[in-house]
Amino acid sequence: MNIPTNPKKAPLEMKSIKLYSTGLKKVFTNHFYKSMNHNFGIEITIRNNTNRMQEMKIGGCVYDSNKNRAVKWISNKKINPNSNACYDYYVKEQTFNTMKPGKYTVIFWINDKKVKEASFTITYK
Repeated sequence: MNIPTNPKKAPLEMKSIKLYSTGLKKVFTNHFYKSMNHNFGIEITIRNNTNRMQEMKIGGCVYDSNKNRAVKWISNKKINPNSNACYDYYVKEQTFNTMKPGKYTVIFWINDKKVKEASFTITYK
């Protein structure tokens, strides 16, 4: 039996998801405090594993622990061949104010296919 040592990678691959609080500088965290944070951002890195420019539809949703959607976004992006690209998505203050303390999950899609998820917590402090 011949097992390949390098399995074929997807043409577009999500390399990382980092959540951060905003302010004078980005502070990467997965825990947000209502008294200290007014909004937050999500930084993602996507890798194009092909030799050509890729166009993609990328989207994400934030769900609370009861599976209620708090935020949704979709955008179209281009990424150069054989490269990484970083994108930021912001949860605005108005939306953040409506989010209750608890655990949340962020789910991402590339071209309508679920690729990764991350979780975070909001508490009062």
